[in-house]
Amino acid sequence: MKKIALLIPTLQGGGAERVASILSNAFELSGYEVYVIVYEDHVQDYSYSGKLLSLKTPHKKTVFGKYFCFVQRIIKLRNIKNKYSLDTVISFLDSPNILNILTKGDSNTIVSVRNYTTQSNTGFYGKVGNLAIKYLYKRADFIVSVSNVIKNRLITNYGLENVQNNITIYNPYDLNKIELLSQGELKKDELEVFRQPTIITIGRLIDQKGHWHLIRSFSEVKKSIPDAKLIILGKGNLSNYLKQLSMDLEIEEDIYFLGFNSNPYKYLSKATLFVFPSLFEGFPNALCEAMACGLPVISADCKSGPREILAPNTSLDTEINSVDFCEYGVLIPVCDGKKYDAAEPLKAEEIHLANAITSLLQTKRLLELYSKKSKERVKAFSVENIVKEWEKII
Repeated sequence: MKKIALLIPTLQGGGAERVASILSNAFELSGYEVYVIVYEDHVQDYSYSGKLLSLKTPHKKTVFGKYFCFVQRIIKLRNIKNKYSLDTVISFLDSPNILNILTKGDSNTIVSVRNYTTQSNTGFYGKVGNLAIKYLYKRADFIVSVSNVIKNRLITNYGLENVQNNITIYNPYDLNKIELLSQGELKKDELEVFRQPTIITIGRLIDQKGHWHLIRSFSEVKKSIPDAKLIILGKGNLSNYLKQLSMDLEIEEDIYFLGFNSNPYKYLSKATLFVFPSLFEGFPNALCEAMACGLPVISADCKSGPREILAPNTSLDTEINSVDFCEYGVLIPVCDGKKYDAAEPLKAEEIHLANAITSLLQTKRLLELYSKKSKERVKAFSVENIVKEWEKII
């Protein structure tokens, strides 16, 4: 029986954590001996299969603390690899990827690259990260990107063109479990919201997700569809800014900030439309999970993932400057990421987003078409299909 370990900082929140959870369950069902290795285990938002091993090295704030913690993690991870004679170790996110490579040993070392990275980081940690990708990742047995855009970027920007085992494996989704959880009951007052045209989005309330652009666009949608509602699932440091923006736009009574919920599917399945205004991604879990619930979707054409999901037969280099009704959903230009107040006129990209939302909400035929297309497309990312891809390299 092969021993497979999944290395990730925590099982708290986040898309990478959810994927690690899904893979741990799938690998165990396939007959592997599974271990989940985390930096700390005091909070777990996601279930897992196998044995949980904690390095017990929580995040440190000082430079010295970070360095000491990093050395501790190397020593403890190397000891775990030796103790359990692990055949394959799959790491998720930048820090675990570096640790996995530095403690390589005899195990099959696989690093998972999950976000569209740039080389514009000029700070110390940004430079260290770029150097690690360029020089360390070549030592991994496999570099697995979650999108072809990310794989291509590693080749062109980090000199990994000669790495033979640089491959793409999309994120997996347990479609049967999503279907079951989507039938979860809502409170009576929550159900009342869904009696109106309901837009929903999911994501941490952080800069990357661009929620303020959606809120500003929603204020324009309200002019044509006065009874429309907006539900935002997620928590983060922009919570106060987003709530204040809603009040300043005088639409706070029609926007519902529901925070993080371990079962977002019971909300998704009852909404009318999913909107994803992210500025950049890797392979967006929330978008695919909305599609698994049969929701029509509108997404920013950001790097990376949305185009590969919604318009898989188009060039990855395609750039749009207006609303694009694609095969499996609607793409809109990426917003500029600047934070505006309520008095600032909507930017062109925000107007395109508002127009896309209004068009779908006012056209039943389009809603029905894209609902059907969502269900059709997401089958390609079922956990059964994706695990077969992983089994080729473990």
